[in-house]
Amino acid sequence: MKREPRFPLFSARVNWIFVEIVVIFVTILGCTVFVWWSESGKPGQTGYETFKIVVNTVAPFSHLVIIYVVCIFEIGGEIMIRYTYLIQKATEQGIEQGKAEGIEQGKDEIYRAWYADWERRRQTASEKGIPFDDPPPPNPNNHNKHE
Repeated sequence: MKREPRFPLFSARVNWIFVEIVVIFVTILGCTVFVWWSESGKPGQTGYETFKIVVNTVAPFSHLVIIYVVCIFEIGGEIMIRYTYLIQKATEQGIEQGKAEGIEQGKDEIYRAWYADWERRRQTASEKGIPFDDPPPPNPNNHNKHE
């Protein structure tokens, strides 16, 4: 049974939503404090007038902040998920390909060692004049020539 791919970076949208809310809140709060601080020191202006100026300034800004933050997190997060998935997929394919190549190389090395041993025994038998009737080892790659 194959497990679902895991995304180590940005793994759950629930976490994104919390971070989005925190970023939106901090950004709007910072803008509000900045505007309030810059408008509150003017002479002859009441607290209500300052409040109206702050609301009129921060309200359009807050809409833009919400749109930008949500878009950045959602689109950026989706890109990160897809990119991480592609990296994992490429890594898994590379590992599988590496395993297959390693198995083939191992088979070739074992065959070469087996054939070298068979050839050594055949030459030793021919030097001693002993009949040698062992068949050559089977080649796993079905090559006709022996290496």
